[in-house]
Amino acid sequence: MPTFNYKALDNAKQVIAGSVTVKNKQEAAQSLVKRGLSPLIIKEYSDSSRIKGTVPPIDKITFCRYLSTMLSSGLSLSEGIEVLRGETKHTLMRRILGDMSYSLEQGQQLSTVFDRYPNVFEPYFLTLTHAGEVSGKLAEVFKYLEAELRAEYSMFSKIKGALLYPLVVFTAMIAIGMLMFFFVLPQIGKVFLSLKLPLPFFTQFMFKFSLALSGQFIPIIVGIILSAIIFFFWLKQPFAKEIIIKLIQPLPLVRDLIKKIDLARFNRIFSTLLRSAVPITEALEISLSSLSWFQFKRLSHVLPEEIRTGKSLALIIKEKRVFPSLMIQMVTAGEKTGTLDSALADLASFYEEEVEEELKSLTQIIEPVLMLLVGISVGIMILSIIAPIYSVVGTFQQAAGTPGTPPIK
Repeated sequence: MPTFNYKALDNAKQVIAGSVTVKNKQEAAQSLVKRGLSPLIIKEYSDSSRIKGTVPPIDKITFCRYLSTMLSSGLSLSEGIEVLRGETKHTLMRRILGDMSYSLEQGQQLSTVFDRYPNVFEPYFLTLTHAGEVSGKLAEVFKYLEAELRAEYSMFSKIKGALLYPLVVFTAMIAIGMLMFFFVLPQIGKVFLSLKLPLPFFTQFMFKFSLALSGQFIPIIVGIILSAIIFFFWLKQPFAKEIIIKLIQPLPLVRDLIKKIDLARFNRIFSTLLRSAVPITEALEISLSSLSWFQFKRLSHVLPEEIRTGKSLALIIKEKRVFPSLMIQMVTAGEKTGTLDSALADLASFYEEEVEEELKSLTQIIEPVLMLLVGISVGIMILSIIAPIYSVVGTFQQAAGTPGTPPIK
């Protein structure tokens, strides 16, 4: 049956939004009226009208923790969602919870609701929820999901925190450079260029370039802002990440960092899926397809097919020569002892610690490099200003020393 997105007025005359799955638009309107709502807009849901917004990770963590606690205490899923909906402040999350509540009343599964929001709930989220519904262990699944989301959130928070200082230094460097070129150098340049002195070529270039920039201040600033906005939206495109990965591939430290981030994410998701009794082929495909590094991602369809032929996972990843030897050894031991999920969880923790160490090393390299760049930039600007001053002083000294000989007493 088709799904219809709606906006309606409730008894308090407030606009609420959600979706219903019914046969047609008329039945959607009738179902809203039965719930005491006054329909405003009813629009059929399609792939082109998928919700584009996202939900902050901390809200998803709260959602999983709350539902896990409520289900473990014996509260029904629909009751738990209604309580959480009343406490949620994020608009999109409240809308999703309203959709969940109504869909559960209509006899739909929770995983079908998650499928309507692909930008919010990852494929492994959907798969784990479906596995929990089938096995009757939904509370345990939400506990697994909370642990996975929390570990991922913690790792990316550390990445952002480690890169914050270099980003601030780089931004300050750009801001100081713009201040010099737009306001300081043009004023000095006007004076020295008007004196018609024999200035060094680089100094003349700096002065003339800064004067040209200062005359186009507003268009340049508008262009920078528009470029930043376009770049921001470009980063949201699926192909943008692949282009960036290819560009930074030659950089050893950055390349190793991205690989370890992907290995931590892969092992964490793969372990969580296996613990929830998801078939290993499906777990492999979902885990690998969620990664960024192309060498890992392209195996998302290869490894499951080879697993179906009867090969062991350890043998397959050894033949591919893409994964590190530590992971091959841990997977081999996990398969032999029947504790593959625990081995993968240990690997995830190990690589998360490795990511933290790599970040420390990277920031220790970036910081002095940035400081060196700042020093070089400031030095160039200072020399370009001091050089003409010395030239002027030298000219005046020569002019003062050339007149005739002093009188003899």
